Amino acid sequence: MTLSKIAEILSENKILKNFAPKQSRDLSLTGKISCDSRNVEKNSLFFAKGVNFKREFLLSAIEKGAAAYVSEKDLDVDIPLFLVSDVRKAMSAVARAVYGDMTKSFPLIGITGTKGKTSSLYMLESILREKYAKVGIISTNEARCGEKTWEKTGTTPEALELFSILDGFREENAGAAVMEVSSQALKYDRVSGLTFSVGAFLNLSPDHISPTEHSSFEDYKEAKKKLFSLCQKAVINLDDEYSAEFLASAKSAETITFSLTPSGDIYAYGVSQDRYGTSFSIGGKINVENVRINMPGKFNISNALCAAACAYATGISGKEIRSGLEKARAEGRIEIYEKNGITVVADYAHNKSSFEALFEYARSFYPDSKIIFLFGCIGDRALDRRTEIPAVAAKNADFIVYTTDDPGTESSEGIFREIEPQFKEIGTPYVFIEDRQNAVEFAIDAAKPGDIVILAGKGGETTQLVKGKYVPYIGDMPAAKAKLG
Repeated sequence: MTLSKIAEILSENKILKNFAPKQSRDLSLTGKISCDSRNVEKNSLFFAKGVNFKREFLLSAIEKGAAAYVSEKDLDVDIPLFLVSDVRKAMSAVARAVYGDMTKSFPLIGITGTKGKTSSLYMLESILREKYAKVGIISTNEARCGEKTWEKTGTTPEALELFSILDGFREENAGAAVMEVSSQALKYDRVSGLTFSVGAFLNLSPDHISPTEHSSFEDYKEAKKKLFSLCQKAVINLDDEYSAEFLASAKSAETITFSLTPSGDIYAYGVSQDRYGTSFSIGGKINVENVRINMPGKFNISNALCAAACAYATGISGKEIRSGLEKARAEGRIEIYEKNGITVVADYAHNKSSFEALFEYARSFYPDSKIIFLFGCIGDRALDRRTEIPAVAAKNADFIVYTTDDPGTESSEGIFREIEPQFKEIGTPYVFIEDRQNAVEFAIDAAKPGDIVILAGKGGETTQLVKGKYVPYIGDMPAAKAKLG
């Protein structure tokens, strides 16, 4: 792709403010487009993005072969510059031009919401695999299509990385693809170059509110709504208090609603729950009787309805929906292990609403059990959680084990000292153990037959983000199983 073509693309998207010297216009870029100086190839286009971007990153990229760069300011280097008003929008626009429209090759389904995205995604993947040999997924923890996997950063990667992964799905002949769409991805235009066959809204509650994420709940909500300007069909949870607003934001798309009541186009009835899963039937536009999901908790019925509605929107049959839901698994989502009379539950719950749902599950199915609750607060972001989730934990648990959970550039002890006053005010017994594996082992040792130990926050993750690096971690459930023997 020539520099003049890139200039044309940026101009069409009303992003370009100024361009490189005329003599450079016919230069053809053959290397991989990138925003990471560590991954630059010879004769490539480099994007200088991020509030913490340093000129040294650009110099490193030039040493590795960057032939031109895109930036919101002139960084005074001797290669052509595309000066733009918004570098992230520029990334999406160029990525779409390079990789094309994925929905011409396979239906792309995006799921957004405060909680339940990952569970819904794996349920939907399981359904889609009833029809397609290969299904691409981009979840919180992985990017995968068939047996092939891709490394990625964040829940929803930056546009260049995201489009590259989706292009990989196309090369693997994916029949369909499903991805979690984070509020950050929507706010910062990582997905603005995509057209979703289906966009789904699960629920909304305050989260990710901090100086580096969303300035307010309203900002968070408006970011989520942006998905529905990018989709052809919209799936909306009528049971959420903000459903009317999301339906309004999806006015240009064909809408399908779901609910735990008959008010939805797709709804659940005949619900029967136990501690290991849920049985129910689906009515409305889908007719599926007596389906069983091996994921307990009322909230997982909504997740299953979301997956079913998305599948229906892409032409999947009721028979395939039932079979797929019954086979679905989501590692680290209310994963249960019982031994020696002790029940261990590992779950990815990491915000107020998911903590509340987890305690609701525990109270419903383990009403007489002492609850030993292990969790931590992440560093650098989602600062609202530090006032919300400790309070939920202290009000509902019998004993708290506070530990490390992706502290980032902060210290785990520093975060603990910040939230400790809430434990003291409510009066719940607690202990701080910095090493997470040691903390899990302590929680198991503290349990007696009949008790339930809840390990919250990491789910099936096997790393900790510390000082900018991902450090290997055994994982919550593996640590618990090893201790129980």
